[in-house]
Amino acid sequence: MNAKITATAHYVPERVMTNFELEKLVDTSDEWIRTRTGISQRHIAADNEATSDLSTNVARSLLEKRGISADEIDIIIVSTVTPDHFAPSTAALVQNNIGATNAWGFDLSGACTGYLYGLETGSKFISSGKYKKVMVIGVDTMSSILDFTDRDTCILFGDGAGGAILEPTESGGGIFDSILHMDGSGGHFL
Repeated sequence: MNAKITATAHYVPERVMTNFELEKLVDTSDEWIRTRTGISQRHIAADNEATSDLSTNVARSLLEKRGISADEIDIIIVSTVTPDHFAPSTAALVQNNIGATNAWGFDLSGACTGYLYGLETGSKFISSGKYKKVMVIGVDTMSSILDFTDRDTCILFGDGAGGAILEPTESGGGIFDSILHMDGSGGHFL
């Protein structure tokens, strides 16, 4: 039995920071950023908008798109390196915020590849046959930890969330294989 993606959703904060705004903060230019990254703007969370808020918006959208109630969700996996706090987990906050009283869950920290790790983990729960609906959310509020005086990193990151609902399929489709790899040798560059 494979896991199939049955709904997807995303959420980005309203505030947009352009490259022209970054020109005022660090020694850079719109042209420099665009030619090296292709990035022209990024979304930034409001001061009162936390990682769990972005996650909750995605979770509600997923439920609406799939046409199911929160109590049908078995597991919530949230991949983030910017949780609101260490405990309770962001997954627990989302579970409470959407009323998913039958769900358990956890946060997974994998940085850039974290969402893929969440999908892999969620698909294995589905493949076990024990769980029918797994919600996987990838979210970060990188602006809360960025050094906006460091040109090498502040130009790259913004805030946002995306997610999917995984369910079983017998059709032969879905997530039938994956190959994951990690190379921590460049960690000192970050």
